[in-house]
Amino acid sequence: MNRFPLILAVGTLLLLQVAAAAQVSLDSIVAIVDESVITERELKERIELIRIEFARDNRRLPLDDVLQRQVLEGLITDSLLLQEANRRGIKITDGQLNQTMQRLARQNNMDLSDFRDAVIRDGLDYDKYRESVRQEMIVSTLRRQYSQRNATVSEGEVDEFLKLSRDDDASYEYRISHILIALPDAASPEQVSEAEKTALEILSELDRGAQFDQLANTYSSGDTALQGGDLGWRNKAAIPSLFTTQVLAMEPGGYSEPIRSASGFHIVYLEERRNLEQSITRQTRSRHILIKPNELITEDDARERLLEFRDRILAGEDFARLAKLYSVDYGSGADGGDIGWMEPGATVKEYEAAANQLEVGEISQPVRSQFGWHLIEVIERREVDETEQNKRRKIYSQLLEQKQREVFALWRRRLRDKAYVVFPKKPDA
Repeated sequence: MNRFPLILAVGTLLLLQVAAAAQVSLDSIVAIVDESVITERELKERIELIRIEFARDNRRLPLDDVLQRQVLEGLITDSLLLQEANRRGIKITDGQLNQTMQRLARQNNMDLSDFRDAVIRDGLDYDKYRESVRQEMIVSTLRRQYSQRNATVSEGEVDEFLKLSRDDDASYEYRISHILIALPDAASPEQVSEAEKTALEILSELDRGAQFDQLANTYSSGDTALQGGDLGWRNKAAIPSLFTTQVLAMEPGGYSEPIRSASGFHIVYLEERRNLEQSITRQTRSRHILIKPNELITEDDARERLLEFRDRILAGEDFARLAKLYSVDYGSGADGGDIGWMEPGATVKEYEAAANQLEVGEISQPVRSQFGWHLIEVIERREVDETEQNKRRKIYSQLLEQKQREVFALWRRRLRDKAYVVFPKKPDA
C-alpha cells in the first residue's frame, strides 16, 4: 500500500503555519517576515516532517545546522507567498479542499477515513494537515496565475528551437540536478566573490568523489535542495536555457563549471539520459446514427428504432442515407453520420469501446452513451506516426513550462530580497 505523501505534487514541503494568534504568545518567534511570524514550534514541526520523509526514502539528512537553515529559509519563502496570495484575494474553499483530500486518499488506495487514520498514525495532527494542504493549494494557485500572466511562448519560438536543435538532441530526455549558490539583487563584489569561492569549493568536493545530492542538501539555495537538487526528467526544451549547452555536452555523471546568472552561481549535474520512443497513434474513422430519448421517444423506442435501421442496412440500405434522415447528431448527420478520424480518447468512452471491438465495415448493436443511443459503423483504421507532431506539441509545452518556472523563480527571489525579515532569536534545532 502506498503511503500518503508528505510532499505534495506541486513540489514544496507541507506548510505548517501558526493556527491562531494566541499561539504566538506561547511560542518563541524565530523570524518576523513582513506582516507574519515564524515560531520555533513551526520550525521544529517542519524539520520533523522532513526527518520522517528522509527516513522513508532511506536518505541521509544534512547536518542539523544546515537542515535548520534550509528549513527556515523555506518557511520564510512560504510565508511571503501566502501573504502575497492573501493580498491578491486567492482563497481555497472548504469544498475545493475536500475534493483535494478525497483525491489524495484515492491516490493512496484509501477512502478518506482510512487516509485520515494513516495521517494520524504517522504522528501528524489531521486538522493541521488539512490546513497545510489548503495553503499548498493557495501557493499553487498563485504560482499558476503569476506564471500564466507573465510567460508566453510563440509559434516562432518553437520554430526557432526546432531550427537550432539537432535531431539527436530533440530525441532525448535528461535527468538533471543543480546547486544554486544564491546572490541578492545588486550583490556587492564581496558577495559575488564569496559565492564564487563556495561554488569552487563544491567543485573540488565533487572532483574528490563527493555525492552531488549531499552537496545540494548542504549548500544549495534552490527549491529542490532537500531533494538533492533533483530537477527531474527534462526534454531539451525544458532544460533551463542557462544550462542547455553544458547539459547537452555532458555524459551521465558529469557536472558543469560554475555558471553565473542574476540569481547566483549554478552547478549542474547530469544523472541520466534516455531516448524518447516513437509515437504511433491508432486512429479510427467511423460514422453513426444517433437517436436521443425524450418526452416522445422512450429508451426502448430509441433502441428498437436503431435495431430496425441495423437490419435495413444489413439488407442493403445505405447507412449514410439513414443517418441524413434520422440522426439527431445534425453535424455528422449532414455528412452521412461520418465523424471523421478520431484518436483514442476523442469520443465518449462507450462509443470508443464499441468502435474498438468492430471490424472495418461491421455495424454495431445499439450503444448507449450520455448523448443517447448510437448505431456505429467503422469505415477505416490507420496508424499515424505522430512523432513530429508530438515533438512540436511537447516542445511548445516544455518551453512554456520552463519559461513559467523561470519567471516565477525570479519573482519569488525578488519577493525574498525585498522582504522585511528579522531573526529575534537564534532557533534551537
